[in-house]
Amino acid sequence: MKATRIFISTLFTEAAGFLGMLVLWGGLSLFYPVYIIPSPIDVISGISESLPVDLGHHLMITLLRIWAGFLTAFIPGTVFGILTALTGSSRQVNSAMVALQVVPGTILGVIFLIMFGIGSASPILLIAAMVLPVLVINTTNGLSKRNYSLEDYLHSIHATRWQMAKYSYLPGLVPVLQSNFSLGISTAIKVCILGEFIGSQDGLGYLLNHARIVFNMKEVFFYLLLLMFCSLVFQGTLSLLFSLPLRKFFLPETV
Repeated sequence: MKATRIFISTLFTEAAGFLGMLVLWGGLSLFYPVYIIPSPIDVISGISESLPVDLGHHLMITLLRIWAGFLTAFIPGTVFGILTALTGSSRQVNSAMVALQVVPGTILGVIFLIMFGIGSASPILLIAAMVLPVLVINTTNGLSKRNYSLEDYLHSIHATRWQMAKYSYLPGLVPVLQSNFSLGISTAIKVCILGEFIGSQDGLGYLLNHARIVFNMKEVFFYLLLLMFCSLVFQGTLSLLFSLPLRKFFLPETV
């Protein structure tokens, strides 16, 4: 029951954020002509005739690039963050990661485009490069909040390494993994669109750039709405996974 409440609360928060964006969007549309900022109703009701017939193909390519770039950064970023936290070098590593985040994504996108040309390599590498520092910093900061009193107790009873990992490290790692998925995918979506926008012949970023060139703002805002919906679905699925099968790691500590 408690896990169900956590899931419903999280999903409600995500849905409220989505509706809030729609309200803000609708409010702004009242002050601008429809050819600049069309309302959500205008976009949904009048977009069908202008969408490309292969929209599903472009959407699938974008989703595959998002996951490929995210996973390329997720595994090394999380592992490196864990090692950083365990070795006590968080301050130095976080400083280096913050320095990497200063590099604008547009510059990296142009560099990757020149190096690898038009295609999937540039968006995927751009995602990995922009998401990796976020995951390292988040993992390091999350694991630095371990329950040290619990660790001292486990040491006092001569707990094995497996018991230390099970009762101390793992409960702290699972919420970090959830945060890494949420932050990483959200960042990956934005970066992938940027990479496709800079140089690609397919994907939602490419369609967005084309719609911008022909000044079809209904199509531009439709792609925004589509990305928001995909993000909402992902966050809901992630909340369901981490609040039900892995719910015990989010219960209040009793030690």
